[in-house]
Amino acid sequence: MPRLGRKDALGLLRTMWLIRLFEERVGQLKRADEVFGLIHLSVGQEGVAAAVCSQLRDDDAVYSGHRAHGHSLAKGAPVERVLAELMGRSDGLCGGLGGSMHLVDAEHGLMGATGVVGGNVPLALGSALAARLGGGDRVAVVFFGDGAVQAGHFNESVNLAALWGLPVIFVCENNGFAEFTPRSAHTKVERVSDVVAPYGVTRDTVDGNDVLAVRNGFARFLKAARNGEGPLLLECLTHRLRGHYEGDPAHYREALAAEDWQEKDPILRFQRHGVDAGWWDEQALEAVAGEARDAVEAAVDFARASPAPEPGTTRHLVYAPSPAPDGAAPAAGGGGTRQTTYLKEITTALAGAMRADPQLVVIGEDVAEGGPYTATAGLAEEFGTERVINTPISEAAICGVAVGAAQSGLRPVLEIMFIDFITLAFDQLVNQAAKAYAMSGGQLSVPLVVRTQGGGGQRGGAQHSQSLEAWLTHVPGLKVVMPSRAADVPGLLASAISDPNPVVFIENKTLYFKREEVPDEPEPVPIGSARTVRAGDHVTIVALSRMVGDAVAAADRLAEQGVEAEVIDPRTLVPLDLDAIVESVRRTNRLVVAHEAVEHGGFGAEIAAAVGAAAFDFLDAPIERVGAPFAPVPFSPGLEDAYLPGSHEIHAAALRALA
Repeated sequence: MPRLGRKDALGLLRTMWLIRLFEERVGQLKRADEVFGLIHLSVGQEGVAAAVCSQLRDDDAVYSGHRAHGHSLAKGAPVERVLAELMGRSDGLCGGLGGSMHLVDAEHGLMGATGVVGGNVPLALGSALAARLGGGDRVAVVFFGDGAVQAGHFNESVNLAALWGLPVIFVCENNGFAEFTPRSAHTKVERVSDVVAPYGVTRDTVDGNDVLAVRNGFARFLKAARNGEGPLLLECLTHRLRGHYEGDPAHYREALAAEDWQEKDPILRFQRHGVDAGWWDEQALEAVAGEARDAVEAAVDFARASPAPEPGTTRHLVYAPSPAPDGAAPAAGGGGTRQTTYLKEITTALAGAMRADPQLVVIGEDVAEGGPYTATAGLAEEFGTERVINTPISEAAICGVAVGAAQSGLRPVLEIMFIDFITLAFDQLVNQAAKAYAMSGGQLSVPLVVRTQGGGGQRGGAQHSQSLEAWLTHVPGLKVVMPSRAADVPGLLASAISDPNPVVFIENKTLYFKREEVPDEPEPVPIGSARTVRAGDHVTIVALSRMVGDAVAAADRLAEQGVEAEVIDPRTLVPLDLDAIVESVRRTNRLVVAHEAVEHGGFGAEIAAAVGAAAFDFLDAPIERVGAPFAPVPFSPGLEDAYLPGSHEIHAAALRALA
């Protein structure tokens, strides 16, 4: 165990006093309406943050939860910028975009705090994975409360960390309450360290109010993690003096007698120990507390003087800046073509991307064996299972791992084998990946591609046949692409992989094995660029994914009737190439929008609204929408065939628009 000398002891004491006085001042500022939002204070738990973070380096990743002030300050975040963030000022850690529950200081290794209980746990695994693949002895540490342990993604994450032997240390601050509920009311397992026992995780429970006990326990675990012996869990039994949030009357808790708190208070206990050890006297203690108080008051002055963010700041921080589209012409291939399938183009494009970028990893269920449709077949043989990584059936955890890995320098391509199952990963995708860049004030980017398969037609029933792209397009920070043909797959997948933002790459299963003629050399396809599939002057048909082929079939039938339809494939839903659609509608004066998803609330409604706003004066007829009925996808072949829209429905909609 590393021996604690006077210098390090003073460092611990300074950190604890800084956290204590900072949070007490924040409580005052909250009551004065100078600090905003939900504020969760950790008064009484300072010893854990100080003992843990004092032993970490800046290149070690730390993740926190909604009670993040202490962890942030202990990891080295400037106190004045933390307070400015809580006041919503532009000089805050995240420019005022994150607030108390979403603190990030990437420079010092604080990779994010989250307001979703336990939502930070899978992210830490991603940073640990990046650390292991990068070599060296970096570790990831994640703080959470005992309430997070009952969440499904916690157990998924512990299992995954143990399975992969990741250098991650779970630090549970067990204060006995999950929000307003005592531990005895939400679990029969008294100790968190017992929860992880079946996974074979090295674990220990210590007195969290004893900073030396926490320091010594964490030191053992840190040495083991740096030596590749993770994961590990340190449970710190603590007592929090405040309620769950500032303003919480805390009637559900018994008041702690003043004399009892004198014995439990981690600062007072450590001060008494230091006096006995000869580290300091009363005068030195007064000086340490005074320095912390002065630092906090200077932070208050700094934060008050900091300007509010400009009103347009939010719009500029939805997406990290993407690289300029590659305007170079494709390499000469003699203008030839070849026969292939959509599925083969995915495999080929992934292999090419992995050869070009050693930071690219493929993650997902059974991907090393090729996945359910063989999209990743052969990749493990060429690149090894360190880069083509099989996972348990744990969508929440594996999506969080991919997000954390992307934030930490890797470029993950995650496969969620059916879009129906992406619902299980929505917390990580929607609350973490999509918001990381904005909430961190631009500190974090998430270069993540989520490949998933949607659509019906294969008799998969209602839980394997949905088209849920509209859900995803409603989330700022995500990009959504839907290639409709093999020729677009390489270009779109390359653009998605090179993008610094999370991109959901939706493939339609019925297109996988269709043979197509494609150019010998793949063409670049920038994200946000539509394709005019068929030119026409009488009606515009915008179709998504599989429906593009149906739209062409409908257009051919219309041509036999003397109607020339223009068919547009957006290829990307977010960002949408609205200019291309509007330009077409201004010529044809009519619009039909078609997709396989349920018509009600589908993405076609967004296209219709956007075109209506941009080209209303050019429309000679109401916009027609084609989609599935408002019902789950049926299983019976006859019922499913009747349910799914196709060329007949598009043809009929075009005739209505022309009537």
